[in-house]
Amino acid sequence: MLLTVGAQASTLDRVEAVVLSSPAGGTRLNGILRLPVGPGPFPAAVLLPEHEAGTLPPSEADKQLMSSLADYLVSQGMVVLRLQERGPGEGPGTVADRSADALAALNYLRTRPQVDVTRLGLIGHGEGGNVALLASAQLLAPTFVVALAAAGLPGRELLAAQPTMYGKVLGQDSTDAQRQRKYLLDQVAAEQEAAKLRAHGSNSAQVQTYLDQQRLRQKMAMRRDEENLVKHQRAMLEIVRQTPDNAQAQAILSNMLRQRYPGIAPRDVQASVQTLTTPAYRNYLAFDPVAALPKVQCPVLLLHGDDDAEVNTPVNLALLKKGLRNNARVTEMHVPGLNHALQLSKAEAAGMSPAPISPDAQADIYTWIMSQK
Repeated sequence: MLLTVGAQASTLDRVEAVVLSSPAGGTRLNGILRLPVGPGPFPAAVLLPEHEAGTLPPSEADKQLMSSLADYLVSQGMVVLRLQERGPGEGPGTVADRSADALAALNYLRTRPQVDVTRLGLIGHGEGGNVALLASAQLLAPTFVVALAAAGLPGRELLAAQPTMYGKVLGQDSTDAQRQRKYLLDQVAAEQEAAKLRAHGSNSAQVQTYLDQQRLRQKMAMRRDEENLVKHQRAMLEIVRQTPDNAQAQAILSNMLRQRYPGIAPRDVQASVQTLTTPAYRNYLAFDPVAALPKVQCPVLLLHGDDDAEVNTPVNLALLKKGLRNNARVTEMHVPGLNHALQLSKAEAAGMSPAPISPDAQADIYTWIMSQK
């Protein structure tokens, strides 16, 4: 089934709403197609968003990245199909389901006369990057893949280390906020004590030694807290993985959450444990992003921000490169000063909301695409 519906166009490009049917269960797929002015044919890409283990909607920063990248690529003369989430009632889908969705979108673009089928690729962010790589290992693969902040770690290892594992539904609980507040108060107390040392005649070297000791002590405490969080999250994921009965798993997870977060609201406990036991989440725990990579033969761009707090750049890039080692057309870019959504991390730290997407990263993506033959 295929239906194309006209939508309001901007002054810069033509816009159409597109409805497709995925081979993965006949699921209805919605997308927004944007076409540069002119007859073409133009290079084209399908944009695949982040999905946080196939259970949670992308964050505002993730949505901003897809919107900004679409605007930029169309302004440079590319056709862009922005594939949206699955239709209501269909469920979020596994990585394999989303890969089938991506291939359906590519086949649709191959029918459009404005599209240069020799330059037709997939651009995915986060889980969308892994979807793009998995799709490129199938028949009728794209001619290029851009994977932004994609994971190389198995799903359960990636999620255990993420501060967003619960979907940020901790509600009224202030445990983590209190811990962060204590760190700030300790920093203030150390600076006040340093001022007293100066006032009582300590030289600059002595004061600096004191401050260095306090900072090291705090850094060690923060590392212990982080390790304890990862340990707790890994234990929860093991419960999910080894307890197929949802009711039993949710009962155990609820108890574990309440013990770590005593102030958590009952509705947030329920929302969290339901998220952790959905079929898509369970499937993602077993997902190995590297397994299909030896079959990927098209050009691949792996782009990560060095300040990514959700996907550890050195670890995940190394694993992806190892999986793609038989592909001679892999380009690696790790960009300083960018977070998971390719936003400028300095602007984010300064409180700018939303922090701007890196224009250089977008230009690098386009330049790389156009350099592929």
